[in-house]
Amino acid sequence: PLQYGEECRSKTYPPSGPTFKGNVPTYVINLDLPPSKRWDNLMHDKKTELKTVVQNIKDIANTFFPSGKVVDIVDNKIARLTATLPYPFNEELQGIANSSGIPLG
Repeated sequence: PLQYGEECRSKTYPPSGPTFKGNVPTYVINLDLPPSKRWDNLMHDKKTELKTVVQNIKDIANTFFPSGKVVDIVDNKIARLTATLPYPFNEELQGIANSSGIPLG
């Protein structure tokens, strides 16, 4: 439907049209960096988009559980569980949280 800006089309590769915003950028995640720094470049460029996604997820959760308790549990209690994840995942998640400014939960 037109509510998304254009009619559904087929056989349109390569992409074009009024809603096409350009090619998706490529990022190289350097695994030789410390885990807490690997995602810094991507977060520098995409933290606004990530914040939007996280806020949308919170809004959906609050629609089903309007008390806000689910979001509070995720933001505050589940964040502690990341410490139990194996290396390097625990440090990567902490690094993403640090460079994006988004709570670890």
